[in-house]
Amino acid sequence: MEYPWFELQENSADITQGDIIKGCPVPILKEFDISEEGQNVKAEIVTIDGIVLTQACDIVNKKVKNIILCAITSKSEFEVTQRSFRKSEKEIRKSIEGIIKGQQNAYHIINNYKSEKFSQDYYIINFKEIFSVPVDVARAIAEKNGKRLRLCPPYREHLSQAFARYFIRVGLPINIRMD
Repeated sequence: MEYPWFELQENSADITQGDIIKGCPVPILKEFDISEEGQNVKAEIVTIDGIVLTQACDIVNKKVKNIILCAITSKSEFEVTQRSFRKSEKEIRKSIEGIIKGQQNAYHIINNYKSEKFSQDYYIINFKEIFSVPVDVARAIAEKNGKRLRLCPPYREHLSQAFARYFIRVGLPINIRMD
């Protein structure tokens, strides 16, 4: 039995968990100051490529005003970044293998996609880069993307589980010592 990784979406404003949205504007707070006159906030708007992590049922049932996106980077861009940190090819390969095996819980990798209509590199999802975007903004950007991919079950649930594992970590102040 074959389990496809993705469904190809075309010119659709419909979004759900596991959707890849490219070029989405997100706010980055730069300064925040509270004074007697009020609050002074400075922010920058940047664009990211991301994947929707908000539960599908919450989006469909309109239980959220904002969706959660995690930043994604293509495997080739990840390798370029690693080389800029002077990592060797062996270290980069070992890092990617660790992500595939689930040994680097801040990251997750999803498969590549190739068809006659569309292709995409492997994507590395960074759980340390989380953004909240209004649902309407995400829908508009998704539709503007034209062709885009939606992660299918069970890979979507596997991503969600990896995201949960990253957040459920608990660091203890003192480990158990067996004397």
